[in-house]
Formats: sequence, C-alpha cells, structure tokens
Amino acid sequence: MIVADAQGGRREASPYDRRGGKGPSPRNAKGPFGAAGSRWLVLILALCCTLALAGCGGTRGGGKAAPTDEGAFSGPRGSIADLRKLPQDLLVYARENNPDRPLMSAAEQARQNARFDSLFFGPWEAVRSSVPASEAFAIFGGQHKRGKARGWAENLQPWTQENWDRLMANAAREAYPSRFDKAITVRPTVLREAPTDKPRFGNPSEAGEGYPFDMFFYSSLPVGMPLLVVHASADGAWVFVETGLVSGWVPTADTAVTDASFRSQYRNGRYAVVVRDDVPLLDGAGRYVTTGNLGTMLPVSSSSGSALTLMAPVRDPQGRAVTVPVRVSSLDAVRKPLPLTAKAVAEIGNRMMGQPYGWGGFLFNRDCSLAMRDLFIPFGVWLPRNSAAQAKAWRYVGFVKSSPAGKESLIKDEGVPFATLLWLRGHITLYVGTYKGQPVMFHNMWGIRTDEGGREGRHIIGRAVVTSLQPGAELPNVRSENLILSRLRGMSVLRYD
Repeated sequence: MIVADAQGGRREASPYDRRGGKGPSPRNAKGPFGAAGSRWLVLILALCCTLALAGCGGTRGGGKAAPTDEGAFSGPRGSIADLRKLPQDLLVYARENNPDRPLMSAAEQARQNARFDSLFFGPWEAVRSSVPASEAFAIFGGQHKRGKARGWAENLQPWTQENWDRLMANAAREAYPSRFDKAITVRPTVLREAPTDKPRFGNPSEAGEGYPFDMFFYSSLPVGMPLLVVHASADGAWVFVETGLVSGWVPTADTAVTDASFRSQYRNGRYAVVVRDDVPLLDGAGRYVTTGNLGTMLPVSSSSGSALTLMAPVRDPQGRAVTVPVRVSSLDAVRKPLPLTAKAVAEIGNRMMGQPYGWGGFLFNRDCSLAMRDLFIPFGVWLPRNSAAQAKAWRYVGFVKSSPAGKESLIKDEGVPFATLLWLRGHITLYVGTYKGQPVMFHNMWGIRTDEGGREGRHIIGRAVVTSLQPGAELPNVRSENLILSRLRGMSVLRYD
C-alpha cells in the first residue's frame, strides 16, 4: 500500500512528475483503509548537471503574482510564455465561474465529509496488518533475499553493497511484523521506503533521475495522522506504519502510541483544518508545540470569537500520546467541511501558488497529487495520494481516443471549473476554467521534457502555477507529443448533486 505518485505498482517514467514532476510511486494503488522530506537537507553538488536549465523559485508561503498583459515579462529568466500571459491568481478564474455557487449539494458534501473521516481514522479500526512482508521489503527483494544495492547515494555515487546490507539488517525483516500499536504523528514527518534518512537517487546523469527525486521518499505526513504501527527497525529509531493513504517507515520520535481513552477523546467528530503553511501551534502559555501546514486536520476543543482551540497530539516521556490545547486564528484554520465553492477553492489554492515543487513532499513541499489532496481536505473531500488513483476518484471521462482538439472540447463541455482533475500518466492538475477562450489549469509541476540534440533534458518550472494545457509549447526544443494536452488521458469530475 506504499503510495505516492505513479500509475500501477512500480515507478514509471513520466515527462511531468518524477521524470518531469510527479511524486513517488505506489507498491499498491489502494490502502487497507480506502483508495489510495525528509527533515534533512541533502547537500548536493548541483541540481543534476543534465538538468542545467533555469529553475524557478518561490517561497514556501507561496503568494500570487499580479496578472500580466500578453507579452509582458513576469518571473525569472527561464520562465515560459504561460507564466507571462496567464494571471497567477486563481480568483481571476473563479470570478468567471459564479464563484459563490456551491460545487456540491449540502447532502453530498456531508456524505463526502463522513467518508473522509472514516478513511482518515481507518488505521485505528484495523484488526491486523494489511501489508505483507513481500511488499513492505520489496526494495530489498522481500523478507529473506539478500538484495543488491540500488540507486545513487547522497554523494551521487552508487550505494555500496556494504551500506545496503547495513540498511537491510536494520530493517529487521525476519521479525516482521513485530508490533501492533495504534498511534499518531506528533509533528510533521516523513514516510520512507526504508528506515533511513539517506537518499536513493536514480542515475544523476539522466534527466529527472537525480536531485530532488529521492526514491526512498514516499510522502510527507502532517501532525495528527492516525497510524497503525506494525514493525520496528533493529535500532528502534524507525517504525513501519500504515495510514489511510500510504505505508512505510517514519521516525519513531515523530509518533506516539494511543490508548482507547485517547482515541475516544480525539475522535470527537468536530474537526478543523489548517489552511496556511508553517502555522506555529502554541499552547496557552505561548510555547511552541508543533507546526500545522495546509491540510492538517485536528479536533476542535472549543471556539471563542475568531479563534479555535484545537487538540494537538504530543509524545510523553513514555512514548504515549496526550493532547495539548493550542489556539489558532480563524485566518489559519477553518472548521471542516468548508462549503465547496470556486471562490473558496481559489483562495486556498492561492496559498500554494508559487510554492516549490517537492517530490513526495520533499522538504515539506508538494508534488502534483499532494497539492490536489491538501487543496480539498478543508472541504471534507478525500483524495488518494497518487495521481492515477486521484484520476478515478470521481466521475471519470476518458480521452484516450480523442484528438488534442477533441480533448479541449470535452474539458470545456463536461469539466466543472475548480471541481475537475485532469490526468496524464504521472501527473494531475485542477481545471479552473477558461481564459480568453483557452482552458487553463492549476498544478505543481517539475518541468517539461526537452530534446537537447538527441539527449533528453528538462525545462524546469519547479513550482505551483497556472498554465494552459500546453505549457512550454513555444519552446523550440519541446516536441508536441511531450506536451500535456497530447498526453492527457482523462478527467475526473466531482459529483455535485
């Protein structure tokens, strides 16, 4: 059930996500409870020599750029025409689409919200582990086989067999599963394929294979994520967990074991979602407890005026979970579910605008599917963790036999702005309507595949942006078959009645 961003079971090459913008791929596209960054900073020599194309920045907090006229230049060199011509402000597009009209009936949103809560807390309802050893240790060749070293290490040299053997030994494969504890994350954390902070890159001499694509990295997890702990590493520093989304290794210190009393108190049916990144959660004395990021869901203890008091889980000296009340401004958190409208989606999406791309949540940034998932959490709408599963989460409309012009017509005719996901293998975007008659989308993308004299390269975008369906079409080294419109396979339309 180890999931992040690809289709099917193992990693795939894509011109937009990992090999141009995605997050890590699943072992299994569904989790046991529903459909399917490390905190270290890797010191890297350069942004992969073969990716020596201008990158684009953006602060962690994002922020929208002012609309620009056609032909005006806005943004760093190495940008693309879409980023100069299209307003990087989702509210511009929302205002064209009856911004306050509900995109879902109240009854349907209530059903979606109840489903979200059920899947979110699913690990606490489990009666056994659902991940077999063959899956949990697939990177090592299963539970018993002595696997060969794979990938490149942080020095951009291949992993040595000695270090690989040491990593396998720490996974304590023979003892799996060694635990069965219902737990919770007590701070934003990482979920990885192996019990280590060390990276595993693809061949750094190939486009889309080196930094920042740490193939051990499956996902970032927020504080307050319910867990089922099923195994521990030999040194005790890591635990193998199942969540409602993904499975893998997390640092033990970032988790705490819950008991029945804690779970009953915590699962109170009243929840709020943080709607900004890097929100410090402080106790009554103003002391830092943890950090909430956009998409973090915590129980509401009480409310007063414009502030909410939430329950933040912390780890006591014995490793058990207890809660601490933290105060959050109504500007930083909203009660779930927030009524789903184009304006509300646009306002939250604008808080991601310009943020750096983060493979699997690398450095607590977002890849394409994590951006879509976090965007819809405040509305109580559950999305799986990987793009292929997200594409089938709602009403699916396939494009496989459609021409590029036919795809555009289908999107215009059947797509609902701010409630439709556009999908190609390894990448997912949000359709936000049209601009001067042209369909546009919001997405966090890595880059565009280029042809560098017969050698594959990347024109790096590296952040959350609004683009047409053909970003980079004007670049002389981009082939038409590698553009998003040519590769779109379908769309998923959120039900609204």
